[in-house]
Amino acid sequence: MRIRSFIALSVMALLMNGCSASESPTPTAEPVKSASAPANPTVAATNPETELAENSIAPASTEPTDSALTGQEWADSKIQMWKDNSGIKSTRGFLYPYNLMTSWESPKEGVLKIYLDNSMIFNRDGMQESYQTREDELRVMGLVMFESVGEKSPELESVTFATEDGKNSGTYTRARTGADPNDRKAWAKEKYAQWLSGMNDVYESMCHAEITTLEVYRNCLPSDPHAYVDKVTSPAFGELVVTIKDGPWMDGTYDMPASSFVSGNMIIKINDKAAVGEQVEKLTVIARDGEDTGTALREEWMQ
Repeated sequence: MRIRSFIALSVMALLMNGCSASESPTPTAEPVKSASAPANPTVAATNPETELAENSIAPASTEPTDSALTGQEWADSKIQMWKDNSGIKSTRGFLYPYNLMTSWESPKEGVLKIYLDNSMIFNRDGMQESYQTREDELRVMGLVMFESVGEKSPELESVTFATEDGKNSGTYTRARTGADPNDRKAWAKEKYAQWLSGMNDVYESMCHAEITTLEVYRNCLPSDPHAYVDKVTSPAFGELVVTIKDGPWMDGTYDMPASSFVSGNMIIKINDKAAVGEQVEKLTVIARDGEDTGTALREEWMQ
C-alpha cells in the first residue's frame, strides 16, 4: 500500500482544519497514512498457522485458465491480491473491522462488493466527527482497499463495503468519464471529475449535500481556495495546470500559499483513483493572477 510522505500529511492536516470556526464547520479528518506507521495499517499481527479458511459467495474455480477472469473468480482474485500485498493468508489477518469480511462478489464487470458481519461496531475507535456517517466509514474502507490493489487493477471501477443485512453500505469509485487519454481537453475534464468525486468522499456528510458541482462545495466552505478552481487544462499527458480565481479565500484563513495547499491535495485525490498509466505526474496551480504559483509532483507525494 502506498504511504504518503510527511509533507503530504502536513498539507492534509491543514485541509482537515479548513476554514476558521467563525466562518464554517471544521472539515472532517481525511484518511491519511503516517510515514511512521506500519506498511499496512489494516494488517494485524497473526500466526499463519492459526488463520482461518476464506469464504466467497461462490467457490473459486480450481481449473487454471488463460482468459481474463470474470465474475466470482475475478472478485476472489482481487481479495487474494489484497492479502498478498498485505503479507497475510486470510482476511482474518486484517485489523478490525476489515477482519469482519464474510464474503464478496462481483455483481457486474469491474464492480466489487464485500460483505461484513452484522456485528460490526461503527466508529469503535471514536475517531469520526459527529456529522460523519456509517456510509463514510464504509467508503473509507473501500479507499483503503483501492490504495492496495487499485493501481495495478485498471479494470476495477468501484469497491462497496456493506453489512450482510444490507442496512449499511459505502462505495468508493474511480469516477472515470471514459476520456481518451490522448484528448487533452477530455483527459483534463476526467481528472477534474475524479478530484471532485474525491472531495465528495470526504465532505458530503459535513456539507449535508452531494458535491456534484464546485458551487455546492463553495456554498459549504466559502473561504477554501479549492472552492474557486476556475480552469483545469492539460498541456501534456500526465500534466495538469489549475487556475484559481480570486475570492474570500484571499483573506488569509490558511497558513500556507493557496497554490501549495491546492496542488498537493488535488494530486493525492486524483491519483488515489488512478490505475497504472492514468496518474497525474505533475500538477501546477496558479493563483492571484500568477503571483502565487506552485507545483506538486507525484514522486514527491506518493511512495
